[in-house]
Amino acid sequence: MSLFKKFKNESETQAMELLNSSVANVEEMKKMYSSLFPYSKLSDASKDFKASATSATNEKVALAVSATLDMVSEQSIVLDKLEHFITLHVPKIEDGGNFGVGVQLDLVKKLGEMKESATKSTEALLGYDAARSDALGKLNLPSSSKSVTKSTSDTTTDGKKEDKSSETIEEKENTPSPSGPAYESKEKAVVAVDTLYYYKARGILGETIISFVAVMDFIDKNKDKLVEPKGKSGSSNFSMY
Repeated sequence: MSLFKKFKNESETQAMELLNSSVANVEEMKKMYSSLFPYSKLSDASKDFKASATSATNEKVALAVSATLDMVSEQSIVLDKLEHFITLHVPKIEDGGNFGVGVQLDLVKKLGEMKESATKSTEALLGYDAARSDALGKLNLPSSSKSVTKSTSDTTTDGKKEDKSSETIEEKENTPSPSGPAYESKEKAVVAVDTLYYYKARGILGETIISFVAVMDFIDKNKDKLVEPKGKSGSSNFSMY
């Protein structure tokens, strides 16, 4: 009996639970996709995003990026569980080779590719805040600053010591004119950043859904070979004659 039989059985139960709930999960993913990405044309998205060009945050894009990052992260956890399942179901190596594990190896390859893609997607989307902040900073929007100067002094009156303090407040305002070709160009740059990351998030979430469907469909079609690659007897059906 395998030393890790307990973990093997647990991993199989977990994998089958993921498979059984996969259809419902895909339906939820599709609803999320439709909600986060309502624009069929990027030009329509850009027109809408223009209203948020001078705002600290574009709520629609920020939500799309955040939700997509969460979905990619959740899928990475699922991939780890499936990889754990496959690792523990690779059969004992027999003399002459380990025949019958081709389906398992195919799934291992798919999972590896998906995990690598998830890492790249996460790195790509995490650049949104920095990119937007840089573009927004170049607009040189109206701002104000306040400085406070405090001072204290000791005075003596009729032999009594008194502490006196004074405070000076200085306010400065920067009010550049939000107009002109240069300003409009910089404003477009902010919109371009929002549109770019909206596009990235849409593509990544779409690919995440497709990849999830593909891997769960693969498991559904080949679950017998994944669980018992050499059959229930545990021996290979391979013959050289």
